[in-house]
Parts: sequence; structure tokens; C-alpha cells
Amino acid sequence: MESLLVVGVDTVVGANVAASLAGRYRVSVWASQHRYDIANCDVLDPADAPHQLISQVRPDWVLHCGPAARSAWDPRSKPLITEHMVDDARSWAEASRQAGAAFTMISSDAVFTGPWMFHEEESPGLCHSLQAITIRASEEQVCEVCPEALIVRTNVFGWSPDPRRAGWVETMLAEIEARRIVEQDHVRHSTPILATDLAEILDRAHQEELAGVYHVGGAERISPLKFAQRLADQFDRPWLALRRETTLNEPAHGFGAGECSLQTKKIRKALCVAMPLLSESLSRLEAQHVNGYREQLTGAATPVQLRAA
Repeated sequence: MESLLVVGVDTVVGANVAASLAGRYRVSVWASQHRYDIANCDVLDPADAPHQLISQVRPDWVLHCGPAARSAWDPRSKPLITEHMVDDARSWAEASRQAGAAFTMISSDAVFTGPWMFHEEESPGLCHSLQAITIRASEEQVCEVCPEALIVRTNVFGWSPDPRRAGWVETMLAEIEARRIVEQDHVRHSTPILATDLAEILDRAHQEELAGVYHVGGAERISPLKFAQRLADQFDRPWLALRRETTLNEPAHGFGAGECSLQTKKIRKALCVAMPLLSESLSRLEAQHVNGYREQLTGAATPVQLRAA
């Protein structure tokens, strides 16, 4: 059985991929600030550096889920994208290459903006926000030190691994259930994919030894406002929304504020897979809410805060 090290298990991507693949790999999980107990995974010390951890675990595959792996639809994502993440991604990629481990970086669809829809991997429709530039710099550093790395741009939704702090899906559901007016953006669009659906595609990509940049997303382009409505319908919850203007006087600007939908033809051709419909993903999300899956993301313990140095 191969060994998988998931870096950034505090993210929705990291936690759900670890939980999904724990039956197929020997999975070790790590986050920089807290310990996250994912079912059937080995939890590593947050104080250890990349080279220490890789030397200890000796993984066959390293999955890096840094700040770029967080959905741009999550309002808490933007402040986490700083210059530090560039060096961090480079360090993990370099340590993985030196150890002979395959390296995958989860990146963001928010490197793009409109006016085009369904951006291909080499699309010129780049977003020029500081955050988008920083994410692209991280991708470039990974490619420089580890040319055989796989970089996956995506926009992921799913259940949060943090029992102390609700994720954006949980927050959106809570607002709907409280019969509050749901204030979500109708302008920006993406092709979101459920984290566990992404896990299946990542596993296939690793087995096929894919390298380079690939776009992975759901089969449907949607705005956060329409997503909230579809989420409410799936969970049979009341739906209240503000009436909004449907025309724009000028293009949207800012990180993740415009057209971020992804063209997935390259990954579909490489793996002979179809991207999931949103209805399918939301149905699986609801099933995970009731079948005990969410408990696997936190195990039996509450994360323990890292001691101050």
C-alpha cells in the first residue's frame, strides 16, 4: 500500500481527500497550527518542518493544500494568501522531489477573471489582484523546483474539518435554516466541485502519473447566489434572497470577483472521466451529512492548538 502525506489538512480539500483515501493509502496528515484527527490517518506534529516530516513518513505521494486550495468563495480565504505561501509551496515541492515522492499542489480557479467563460489552462484571462499573482508565483516556484509536479486548479466545497469554526458551506446552511435573507454574489461564477469527488480524480491522476497544470471542476457554471439556492433545495430548507440587478456597468474586479469557471477538457481527455453534475455532488454532500461521514473529519478528539514557541 502506498503512503500519502496530506499537507494542509485544515482545509476542506485536505481533510476530505485524507478521509476519502484512507482506505487505499497509508495516510499521514499535517497542518501548521493545530492537530486535526482524521479517521484512520496518522497525525503529524505541527512543529516539524517539511524535510523532517517527509524523512519521517517517506511518502510515495505528497498532496499540498495551502491557502490557494481554499475556495475563493470563502470570505476567509483572501487574507490567508500572502507571500509566505510561495516559499512554503517551494519548500514542500523541493523536499518531495529530493525524497523521490510524487507532488501535487492544489491551486485556485481565482487566478482567472472574465470576460471569457470556461478558462483553459493557458487562458490569457488572468486576474491581476495581488492574491492571484501570489498564487501564480507559487505555481511557478513548484514547477521550477519540481518539473514533474501536478498542479490542479479548482474550486472546492465540502464539510469543514474544524469543529470549532464552521466552514462557508455550514455557514450558508445555517443562514438558510435561520430564515435569514441570503446575501450571496450573483456576478462571479465558478465551476465548483465536491471535495470527495475531487479526491477520486486526484487518485486517478496520481495513478496515471500526470504532470503539469490541469483544471478540475464541476460540470456546471454557477454563481454563489444560485449555489445557495440549489443547496437550500437539496436540504429542503426555506429560501429567501435579495432581489439584485442583473446587469453590470463595468467588469467585476478583484480576487475571485469575476468569471473563474474552468474548462476541464484536458483532464477529461487524460483520464477518460466526466466531471460531476452539481445535482450529483449536492446529493452526495447531503448523504455525508447523515451517514456519519462528517465525524471522520474530526475523529474523536478536538484539535489541539500548537504551543507558542
